Amino acid sequence: MNMNKKRIYAPWAFTENEREKGKQNYEIYKELKEKYRVYRHDLKMDLKDGADCNFENYDVVIGRKPGYHHALYRIYKNAPGLTTAELALLCDEGNLCFGYSMQGDHIRVSED
Repeated sequence: MNMNKKRIYAPWAFTENEREKGKQNYEIYKELKEKYRVYRHDLKMDLKDGADCNFENYDVVIGRKPGYHHALYRIYKNAPGLTTAELALLCDEGNLCFGYSMQGDHIRVSED
């Protein structure tokens, strides 16, 4: 497996080189967090600018609704134009071991 080229792996659990894939995802996540100001509310999907956070203070704003073995995320702001995979990685705090999918305009991240 060529780990020299960075890419986001989803899902990676129970696959060949899973540990390296997980580490690479987390490294990309750390880079994104260092480069962009990200607000992610852990328990609230419906965010209001100014009431929950001042959207102007962040590059990426994410709301979350926890569910059974998954969580739904709504992206309120994506100023840098990140890809869906990059946004999913921010939603799952660098993991994505069980993958993600789009559910309408929400990102659905599978969790254990």
